[in-house]
Formats: sequence, structure tokens, C-alpha cells
Amino acid sequence: MENTQLTIADLASIHSIIEAASQRGAFRANELTQVGAVYDKLSAFLQATQAQLDAAEQPPAEPPGEQNA
Repeated sequence: MENTQLTIADLASIHSIIEAASQRGAFRANELTQVGAVYDKLSAFLQATQAQLDAAEQPPAEPPGEQNA
């Protein structure tokens, strides 16, 4: 097997695919609970991941009392 890893971009694509399929009526009524649960978990994961990436990009805060003069 080649390249068996999923990236954040892959997961974001899956998120978009679920959204598009739902809007187009691709799921049966009895499937909606499962689809919604997976979509919600994926949304939460992507949001948490984005928050971690945003936090990692922030410059470190200066300790109190050690301001540049």
C-alpha cells in the first residue's frame, strides 16, 4: 500500500463532501443520524486542530515585568 496516511486537508475534503452530499439529498433518512454524528466529530476535530495550528503560529508572550525598554 502506498501513501496510507490521511492529512488534515484530506479530512477537510471529506467534511466538504459530506456537506455537499447532504445538501443534494444523497443520504436516506435512517442514515442521517450516523452521517450527522461523523460530521459533528469531524467538525470538532478540524476546529481543534486549527486552533492548535493557530496557537503554534503565535509568537511567545513576554513574561510579566520583562518588557523591552
